[in-house]
Amino acid sequence: MALHLLDITPDFARHLMRLGVDLGVTGRFSVDDATMFETPVNLFGCDIWDAPARIGAFTYFTQRCRFANATIGRYCSVGPGVQIGMTQHPTGWMTTSPIGYVSDFFAFERHFVDENPAWERALPLQDYDQRPHTTIGNDVWIGTNAYIRDGVTIGDGAVIAAHSVVTRDVPPYAIVGGNPARILRYRFDDALIERFQALGWWRCNLLDVPDLDLRDPASAASALEDAIAAGRLVGYAPPTIGLVAEHDRYTVIRQLTAA
Repeated sequence: MALHLLDITPDFARHLMRLGVDLGVTGRFSVDDATMFETPVNLFGCDIWDAPARIGAFTYFTQRCRFANATIGRYCSVGPGVQIGMTQHPTGWMTTSPIGYVSDFFAFERHFVDENPAWERALPLQDYDQRPHTTIGNDVWIGTNAYIRDGVTIGDGAVIAAHSVVTRDVPPYAIVGGNPARILRYRFDDALIERFQALGWWRCNLLDVPDLDLRDPASAASALEDAIAAGRLVGYAPPTIGLVAEHDRYTVIRQLTAA
């Protein structure tokens, strides 16, 4: 894995839109080459790409979301101001400051007149795993301004209430809320949860079942089971877009076209 400085120009953003990826931002960003998107996906202005991220199809974000080093499944709905997997600091060290473990610490860049100010010296870097991987399942709804700590796993079908602080794993189909978040209830009874998990319906494209009655979960489960058994509903295998690789490909095409 490596970082690349990418110029997300309006033309490149439009190119991504045609492929089914709506970034919602333009500008220059540091992007990890392991950042991947299934299509369609709507990132709506997320701009943290400097740690690996993988986002599943039919997932959308709203304003001011930030995430890092995370896998987020399909059909997820992420409200405004949500933070997922952001960097922690070492509370057991002498200092919690990143000055001891971040190379070229960005907070004190060289933009002053002095030729050799004190803050341009560097400490020997200490080993610190800043970003344990965070996993968000499929069909997860995350409410406004929720915070999900790095390293947490959120199960399929879970709901994270607005303003929650999630510090531990969340079981499938649990509704959690509070600070720290706790289980309030489950969306369905155990039998229906087991059916949905066995179905793994998010592997399919729900748009292929236009007459599905989503208001009746048990009826919908039966209809999906029948459609899959009859071969009318198969797995959805969308293109996967690597942001760095696609930017490189687009740049080459532009250069050849201009030649």
